[in-house]
Amino acid sequence: MPDNDRTSARLPAAVLAHLTEVLGAKPQTTGKTEAVLPGGERLVAYHAVSAEKPNAVVAVVAAADGTITPRADFTAALGHDPFIPHFDPPVLGTVPPRRRPVTINPRRTDWRLDQCDRRSEKITVTIPPTGTAPKADVYLLADTTGSMAPVIDAVKAGADAILSDPALAAFDVAWGVGNYRDFTVPAPNSYAFQHQLAPTTSTAAASGAISTWNADEGGDTPEGQLYALQELATNTSIGWRTDSKRIIVWFGDAPGHDPICTDLTGLPAAITEATATAALTGANITVVAVSTTTGVADALDGDPNSGSFDYPTCAANGTAGQATRITAATSGEHRTGVDPGSIVSTLSDLIADAVQSTGNVHLVATGDTAQFVESITPAAGYGPLAGDETHTLTFEVVWVGTKACAERDQELTGTIDVVADDVVVASKPVRVVVPKCRYHYVVEVVCGERPPLRGRDDHDDHDDRGDHPEGPGGGHPTKDDGPCAVVPGRYATAVLISNPSTCTAVIEKRFAPLVVDGKTIGREPDIQPAKPFAKLELPANHATMDDCCALHEAVDHGPGLLLGVLDIVSDRPLEVRAVHTAHGAQTQTGAPSITTRAVDPRRAP
Repeated sequence: MPDNDRTSARLPAAVLAHLTEVLGAKPQTTGKTEAVLPGGERLVAYHAVSAEKPNAVVAVVAAADGTITPRADFTAALGHDPFIPHFDPPVLGTVPPRRRPVTINPRRTDWRLDQCDRRSEKITVTIPPTGTAPKADVYLLADTTGSMAPVIDAVKAGADAILSDPALAAFDVAWGVGNYRDFTVPAPNSYAFQHQLAPTTSTAAASGAISTWNADEGGDTPEGQLYALQELATNTSIGWRTDSKRIIVWFGDAPGHDPICTDLTGLPAAITEATATAALTGANITVVAVSTTTGVADALDGDPNSGSFDYPTCAANGTAGQATRITAATSGEHRTGVDPGSIVSTLSDLIADAVQSTGNVHLVATGDTAQFVESITPAAGYGPLAGDETHTLTFEVVWVGTKACAERDQELTGTIDVVADDVVVASKPVRVVVPKCRYHYVVEVVCGERPPLRGRDDHDDHDDRGDHPEGPGGGHPTKDDGPCAVVPGRYATAVLISNPSTCTAVIEKRFAPLVVDGKTIGREPDIQPAKPFAKLELPANHATMDDCCALHEAVDHGPGLLLGVLDIVSDRPLEVRAVHTAHGAQTQTGAPSITTRAVDPRRAP
């Protein structure tokens, strides 16, 4: 790595000589760390590389006067390395804090939906301060090339503090562990990505995996993290739990090679920042990143083309800002300027925030009742949401009857799920009943008298329109335009209703008047609704009827000409007959005509 503007001339003579001998070249220091022994003696650890091997870090410890002091001597005396932060594991209470659940209200939905029925439902989702994810998989991904030695040592020393953070006690957290170096393999790197531990709730296993980390190798300045990130998103052997929020905690001090060519990986396509990002978002993985101060300026966000020489077959094509873009695309966070002394607290804070925060919350309809959901608003949901406060989210769900009725009631079930970061965190049951088909008996009704027009016979009525003011029947020019519907005469309609079954029938009667008192009110484009006017229970083997008197009362008009449509709706099959009587106005001494017909039912809601 570059020397961060420090020169070998500033080194004590003994330190300079020692580093030159070990490196075989003039050293470039990458940093120094001071420690004070219990007796007050001050020690300085110098970290250096050579220009030829920027990732091969050598460390030497010297006293304040420049005298080289073997690190093992004072480490053995103290019981720990004074240059590595020392952490006491947190003391946890016997009862972990109770995590509040995500709630959804109303807690269930029950609908009766005839075909074409429409309902609207307001749903409220409450997110507690502990966030949405009852389960989270946290994967620790470290850059273990040579320049990362001070950071790796600090994380190893503070592993128990990270893994046993009381802020995570209310959650089911599984820990995964891995590290990366770079291509080419097997030299100068023994591996590009090492997957060490699939997510497990065993903190001892995670601590053991972290303890094996060793900062070494690397070669040129950029590293192979894009390969590691894409593997974590696509390789099924990683072992992510299917019902957990997925989080990668990535820390390093140099940008990643872009692209990583196929001849290096053996994969069918090159790896780039774009392919890695797409894989991460597709796998619903949140990435949080930490740029440490042990490497190049801007660390993970640095220029990936600077100092790149290990990939002779790959034309460098990346741009600075990789970590910022990747974390933004995955609803994560990027911390910069983190030194070895603050790496453990930084990682703990980021992990707690990632577990408790929520990138997105939306509703999903599932099961057989999903077919009735026309829309959910907002469709994209809400987020990102901070994990340190309560969030009340409001959704509107529109339900529409889309299923035709059948012989019996149809009962369908499903759920409305609250999905947070691809994990179902709350759910409510849904039940929709499609009522069985009803039987409709539709009868045309003609009642009352239609007298002839003054001075005209029956056959000339349709010619006499020019001298009358405009009437109500769709704009046609006559006060009494009944003759356009029926010829002059007297008319009556009776509807005979019989229940031949062994069960009581529930009947509703509806009537749509089209001509009332001789005035047309329902000629196209004018329309009239069929309004309910009576409801009854007709026992088995009983009968009833409707006639003109009942229908005149239903429309609350006089005995003038009435023309309309009667709809008899029953929950059981009936026997229905229509009886129509007509008597011509010009032949009142003659016999009336009577016609009867059986009315066939149609089935509909």
